[in-house]
Amino acid sequence: MEATGVSLGKAALGGALGYATSKAVEEIALQLGVERDVNFIRDELQMMQSFLMTADEEQSQNKVLATWVNQIGALAYKVEDSLMDFGLHSEKKPFWGCIPRNPGDRRRIAKEVKQLRAEVEDVSNRNLRYRLIKESSASKPTVAEEQASIAAAAMFGINEARFATLEHEKSSEVDLHQLITRNDVNLRVIAMWGTSSDLGKTSAIQKVYDDPKVLKMFGFCAWIRLMHPFSPQEFLRSLVWQFYGNYHDEVGKPEQERRVGAEILANMEKMDQRDLARMCNAELCRNSYLVVINDLVTIEEWHFIKKLFPDNKKHSRIIVSTQQAEIASLCTENPYQVSELEQLSCDQTIYLFHTKLQNSKQQTSMDGVRVAMHDTNDKARLATSEEKPKAMHASCSAEPISDSNIVTTTKKNTSMPTGEIQEEDQEPNNAGAEKAHNPTVRKKVDRSRTLTLADGLLCGRETEKSFVIKLVGQPDHNQGRKVISVWGMGGLGKTTLVRSIYRNQELGGWKRAWATALRPFNPEVLLRDLAWQLQNTVQEDPARATTTGVQKKNVSGMKLQELKQELARLLTEKKCLIVLDDISSTSEWELVKQCLDNAERIIVTTREKKIAEHCSREVRNMYPLGVLKYDEALDLFIKKVFKDNIVKTDLAPAIMEQARVTLQKCGGLPLAITTIGGFLATKPKTAIEWRKMNECISSELEINPELMTIKSILMRSYDGLPYHLKYAFLYLSIFPEDHRIRWGRLMRRWIAEGYSRDMLGITAAELCRRYFDELLDRSMILPGEGIDQYKQKINSCQLHDMIREICVSKAREENLVFTLEERCCLSKTQGAIRHLVIGSNWKRDKDVLESMLDLSHVRSLTVFGEWRSFFISENMRFVRVLDLEDTLGFRDHHLDQIGQLRHLKYLSFRGCCNIFCLPNSFGNLRHLETLDVRGTRISELPTIITDLRKLQNLHADDYVDRFGVRVEDDIVDKYQGYIDRISTGKRCSVLLSSSHVFLRPQVLDAGLNRYDIFNLYRFQERNLDGIILPKGIGKLKALHALGAVDVSGRNGNATVKEFGELTQLRKLKVGGLSYRNINELWSAIADHNQLQSLSVEIGDPNEDRNELDGCFGEGLLPPSSLENLALHGKLVNVTEWIHRLQNLSKLVLKRSRLEQDDAIQAIGVLPNIAVLRLQFNSFMGAQLHFQGSSFPSLLVLWFDRLDKLRSVLFEEGTMPKLELLQIGVCTELKVISGLPALKSLKEIQLPLKMVTVISMKY
Repeated sequence: MEATGVSLGKAALGGALGYATSKAVEEIALQLGVERDVNFIRDELQMMQSFLMTADEEQSQNKVLATWVNQIGALAYKVEDSLMDFGLHSEKKPFWGCIPRNPGDRRRIAKEVKQLRAEVEDVSNRNLRYRLIKESSASKPTVAEEQASIAAAAMFGINEARFATLEHEKSSEVDLHQLITRNDVNLRVIAMWGTSSDLGKTSAIQKVYDDPKVLKMFGFCAWIRLMHPFSPQEFLRSLVWQFYGNYHDEVGKPEQERRVGAEILANMEKMDQRDLARMCNAELCRNSYLVVINDLVTIEEWHFIKKLFPDNKKHSRIIVSTQQAEIASLCTENPYQVSELEQLSCDQTIYLFHTKLQNSKQQTSMDGVRVAMHDTNDKARLATSEEKPKAMHASCSAEPISDSNIVTTTKKNTSMPTGEIQEEDQEPNNAGAEKAHNPTVRKKVDRSRTLTLADGLLCGRETEKSFVIKLVGQPDHNQGRKVISVWGMGGLGKTTLVRSIYRNQELGGWKRAWATALRPFNPEVLLRDLAWQLQNTVQEDPARATTTGVQKKNVSGMKLQELKQELARLLTEKKCLIVLDDISSTSEWELVKQCLDNAERIIVTTREKKIAEHCSREVRNMYPLGVLKYDEALDLFIKKVFKDNIVKTDLAPAIMEQARVTLQKCGGLPLAITTIGGFLATKPKTAIEWRKMNECISSELEINPELMTIKSILMRSYDGLPYHLKYAFLYLSIFPEDHRIRWGRLMRRWIAEGYSRDMLGITAAELCRRYFDELLDRSMILPGEGIDQYKQKINSCQLHDMIREICVSKAREENLVFTLEERCCLSKTQGAIRHLVIGSNWKRDKDVLESMLDLSHVRSLTVFGEWRSFFISENMRFVRVLDLEDTLGFRDHHLDQIGQLRHLKYLSFRGCCNIFCLPNSFGNLRHLETLDVRGTRISELPTIITDLRKLQNLHADDYVDRFGVRVEDDIVDKYQGYIDRISTGKRCSVLLSSSHVFLRPQVLDAGLNRYDIFNLYRFQERNLDGIILPKGIGKLKALHALGAVDVSGRNGNATVKEFGELTQLRKLKVGGLSYRNINELWSAIADHNQLQSLSVEIGDPNEDRNELDGCFGEGLLPPSSLENLALHGKLVNVTEWIHRLQNLSKLVLKRSRLEQDDAIQAIGVLPNIAVLRLQFNSFMGAQLHFQGSSFPSLLVLWFDRLDKLRSVLFEEGTMPKLELLQIGVCTELKVISGLPALKSLKEIQLPLKMVTVISMKY
């Protein structure tokens, strides 16, 4: 949460600074005499922003700092909102100069600026009071580095424990119950530590602490969480309280003793520390005790606590939970052992530090528990730990780093397998010499046996496994190092898949080493670990070693240069396979790749596509791991729940339905499937129980320790996002579950919110595309259906259900997004909401919206489902985004409310089919950048639209798009009879027969009023090719996208001429053209060198004079910048101008009437054409002949409704990249020849009735 706070704070400050430095604010500040105050606010915000750039790591350990960060973010929002409000006054027409006309406004603004300054100053001063920004913080090591340094001495023991665990085929998790109950009368301390957090530790201890069999063994049990700063008296008080509290409650105790206990509890407040210590000591000496001490932080705390607990030789135990490995190692007796208790995730493994078991030499057995012994008195170990003080978290390799530790393991079956493993476990000939060098020789182990998970966990991954094995085995044409990257989102099972490949018998001739990178990344430790593994797997020739003088060296004592040389030598000895697991940045790869030049094969696992590309270089060596298909996911789920004791055909339909719901939530993610399946395995196998879990899955992920692993692993992907992407990602929580989010909608909303701005050399839209693609590459969003084929860009996305849970949870924590929906918790909302979402299943409670939520700083309002007029209130002064796409029940009379949202930048009525016209109050929306009226019945825009000088995107439908889809809320369809009667009747009869409708519109529909009925009659449907624009549209100089526009009626010719003034246009769609104004259109846009997409449509295609390109010549040509061109109308001069469009990627022709093949050949010369669509008699010839070497970049070819086409011929060499051939209804088409010439063709699409008609000749 803290890192998120920093990210959101940075983004909020960025917006506030943008306004604080704007010309509008500067001008009004000067006029009002508050320039100094505004400058102070600006400078303080800049300092805060600089601070947040370096606060990410420190605040996670400093709750006070985290609180201050949140305060900065909230203040930044307030500053930005206020400055936006000031900016409105600079736009009002003043009485004199720029000063607001109303003196009251002037005083109010000046007062607010003074108040803002005071608040900024107060937040800034909190740094001085609490010393939040420490001196020389930049030179200090990070928290992670300090942790690594502190725990360096313990790290080697931990690595040994991991190694001891991995040496066995079966699970070797330590049983904490056995450590507590083993037959040892001495006081024993067991310390517990986790590699990345406290996750799972409390549950592990609680499981044993609550065991009745354990409780019977001890006369006194207590669980104490230490307070910080540590208070000895409170510690003693808690200990006594728990002892006598439990003692008093025990029914079996004599009445006299229970009464004494009650008196002591009553008098505890009067006791001092000495009395409490004396009482504790008396009871601890005569009782066996089990005490849990949670959250031990310093060794000084332990020194005090340890003195309180005597060794009474009564089988007493103390369990210490700490976040520091060094503290854990110092709590236990020497020599101690480190044992792996449980691995919860790739980041979180729980270790136990406990006393060394008796009678152990090189192997120790304790009821099947495998442990590693670690003697803190070993001088060699201390020397090694001092040499590498930061070894702690630098590598999570499967192998130990130091050769100086003793590894002890236990095997229930000591028989050795045959073949390579047995061969490697045999002692080499020079073992004696090695023992002389190092008395603690390790057993050599084949890594293909040690780093494995059960094949059962690879359910449904057989294809992927086979593919990657083939990649490893295939020879590399470059005869050098081959790097294979397996990438995808967290929880897909990348590590599990690669581990299965790593130990596969098909790769029996390869020598292997595996290292998993943890943060902070330390390349030296990782390389040292790889060298050690290779030393113990590569069998060296003794004769060769003697002749060359090369002797096996102790890797842990090598300097870096020696280490690199040794690693290079080892990689050349045998054919080696290296696995680098969880590489998280390209810089990590760069730090180690040169040392691995001699490795024949390297497999890298990563979450990001760009890292995979950087490592592998070639796409063929990259493997994107996807989610499981439904059947495979179901098999895995049932296997985890029922432990192979049932088949899915035996399950009841109700259980299967709940399993389907669960798997839909899991979204094919193996981590989620196995974790939830394992959780349900411990519950009753009933549909009711499973339904309960499905209904509260979000809460379970937050609070259930058994399911928190899912969140912790997926959170790593979120935590790795840069701050600007965190904000953009959390914004996606606005959209409902399984909602397909269109790229264009998201991009325009991001821009309106200020997440992306124009920068030098890159537009805001291009920057948004970078954000979008990076989220895709990081697997934070999933590609939706559909690809922009001519740009090969994904044009929609979705959130994986589990990723969405994180997104929603984080956005709610930061009070960023609040969704009103069924069963939403209103009590958790604190402070102002930034983005409000009204879900389709919310009950539309007016009191809740108006009285229980702070809407004073809402930035966006998004509505799904039915509209209500109370959704917009007077408090929503700062709304920038109003998204009503596909909202039901929205009527014309609701529009006046919107006209008061003066800060609005994005407004979408898309799909609101019952809107007929825009009111004059929209003239207030002077900051509006996007207006989307597609899917409405607005056929003409009012004159006030020309006052919206910041408008960049104006989207409307043509006739086909507007009326192609009907919805159930369509009032035109519903009341067509009334409209027809009003339209055809005489004036008097209309008044008599329909007056009740105008006077009481609720007789038709409760959502209508007189204004709606009037517009229903007034705006009849017209056959238009777009929307009619008013005169003066040329004033909107900022327009980037415009269309569809109809120019067939009044104002049409004037509108065409004004297009010439819109020089910033990138996209234009025009319809209703004729021979009267087509020349004017081409003249108006000829010099628009930023125009990328153009659609031009003739109004009457049957008029012979309506030629689209008849006027083209040397002096008049289409803009050469065009990338996307759609021409709907007759073409007569294609060969004269088409060659000028060298940037053209997509060409759509309709009703073009091309009769000669030469036009097609001219188009085929264009170098970048990726999509070609020939529709509705655009070609009138009998044969389409595609010659060799034509269309070098074409990916998609589509022809439809070519009524005279009889055959298609593809020559050898044509369309070398064509992947998709789409054929519509061409009634005369009989033969398609030359298909083998299309070397890249993947798919042919045909209508069913054409399948038996067309002859495909190969």
